[in-house]
Amino acid sequence: MPSRKALIVRTTLALSAVTAAGAAVALSTGAEAATPAAAPAPATASSHPTPGTTAGTTPTTTPATQAPAPGATPTDPAPATTRHGTGDRPSPAAKPRTAEPTRHAAAPKPPAPLPAKSLPDSEAARWKPMGPANTRPVGPETRLNECATVRGAASWQQQGYVSAFKTPAIEDSFTFATEAAATGAYQNLVTDLAGCQDTSREVQRKAGLTADARVERTAATADGDAYRRQWTGVAGMSAPGAQTNHVYLVRRGATVTVLEFTEMRTASGPHHSYDIRDDRATLAILAR
Repeated sequence: MPSRKALIVRTTLALSAVTAAGAAVALSTGAEAATPAAAPAPATASSHPTPGTTAGTTPTTTPATQAPAPGATPTDPAPATTRHGTGDRPSPAAKPRTAEPTRHAAAPKPPAPLPAKSLPDSEAARWKPMGPANTRPVGPETRLNECATVRGAASWQQQGYVSAFKTPAIEDSFTFATEAAATGAYQNLVTDLAGCQDTSREVQRKAGLTADARVERTAATADGDAYRRQWTGVAGMSAPGAQTNHVYLVRRGATVTVLEFTEMRTASGPHHSYDIRDDRATLAILAR
């Protein structure tokens, strides 16, 4: 299992405070890479202050870092001269050999993020983008929430949104070198989320909370799955408190897109609940 330093922790959208007047929320992005890059990391969504929590993740002030690009392939040194038999004449040195550079298939360009009006519950939520989409540095693993991890992505594009309820949504698109690699990553996410109820309850038990998490798959297509998690969240990957997380996975060719949004169930929060009967339509929109 990779060390924590080798794990890239996904953007976190978390409730920063709840006051009598309502929830104050802020978006913060952070990532950890195995080795800091020499070049500065690209701009991230933390440049655009905004809201709350997705199916998991807490704010961090750690700047996003990018693993250094591999340098030129070194040239093998010529072997040292050797003596054969009793003669003193060295054998001729071998001609230096330069290894051929490794050629990687270019990852496909990620799809444009969803228009805010195409997000789930858009009529009530009145979603707005949190600024432009960001290109995020990838590593061997990208953690989405307490349950799910994307492995082996070649590129990562991220778009955040904020609702009229001051709750967040985030769309992450991961591209892969091949369609087979994307299919494998998608299937791993499905496996991760199939065990999300047990994982979430274990997180709650460790935090000393009642293990009340309930996770169900709410819709499915040929290459898409939707899930709902209802639970008392634990600060860390998620904001604390009673909430419902909606997670959508779709594979299109060599791209896997994950859309998440959260409903916070608080006394001062909106008396409105998203209807999961629309989840199949959301999967179809993501597979556009």
